[in-house]
This record gives sequence, C-alpha cells and structure tokens, in this order.
Amino acid sequence: MSRAIKFRGQTRRKGEKVKLDGTPVECNWVYGGIFLGQGDFSIIYSYEPIEKYPVYTDTVGQSTGKYDISGKEIFEGDIIESHLGGQVLAGNMVVKFGKYQAYCPVDKQDMDSVGFYVSAPGVPNMPLGPTEDYAKVIGNIFEDPDLISKPEI
Repeated sequence: MSRAIKFRGQTRRKGEKVKLDGTPVECNWVYGGIFLGQGDFSIIYSYEPIEKYPVYTDTVGQSTGKYDISGKEIFEGDIIESHLGGQVLAGNMVVKFGKYQAYCPVDKQDMDSVGFYVSAPGVPNMPLGPTEDYAKVIGNIFEDPDLISKPEI
C-alpha cells in the first residue's frame, strides 16, 4: 500500500494581520512535506513547484489519508460532525493522532491503541473509522475553536 505522507501548517494565523478597515485577514495554509523545527517555526515544502514555507509549528497537522462525505481531505486538528442519512448524530469531534483507549468488544475491555482518532468532551475517544460514510469537516481547532462541543452539565 502506498500512501502519500502530507502535512499542513499556517504561514499566517487568522487575524494576525488586519486590513486597513480593521477586518482580520484570514489565515493561510500550505501543504506538503515537513522539516520539523525545534522552536516556534517549521518548514513545509512542496514539490510542484519546489517551494519552502515557514509555518507555525503548533499548527502543523498530518493528513489522515481519509476524506469526508464531501470528498474533503481530513487532517489532524480538523473538527468534524458525525452524519448519517443527512442527519447530524453527535456533537463536534476533533481529529487527533496519538495513543488513546479503545473498547475491544471481544475482550470486553479498553485497550491502548495508536493512530488517528476523534475526541469530544464528555464521550470516550473513538477510532477515526470509515470517514467517507459519516464525517463532515466543519472547521479546525486553529480557525474555529468555538465549534468544539462543550459537555452538557
């Protein structure tokens, strides 16, 4: 199996610059390979054409290699809704990468897993699964942090 390893990062944060009328300028994303920096900045590079871009290291996220129900590529840090039959089923979830607990129905216990997963306040972490069947990207944690659902009290 061959899968391109791709990253994205911001060269400019949302609102970092403003227009003459004071309106915030949107962020700027770049995509490609990465040279991870030791400090605040890393380099994302593209092949066609060959370009290098300094990006904020804390905005770098890897592509999951999966797409949502609309065909949009899903990256670490994206916020997704869970859809089925046109209806929204669950609160907004953040796509993450790392170690997480997943329930194994065969062993009837939580087990350590590593990979892409979704996280939402108040619910257990879940594997990303077949995103083209249920997920819709609605934003990301860098531009739309207010989209992350809060647990109901």
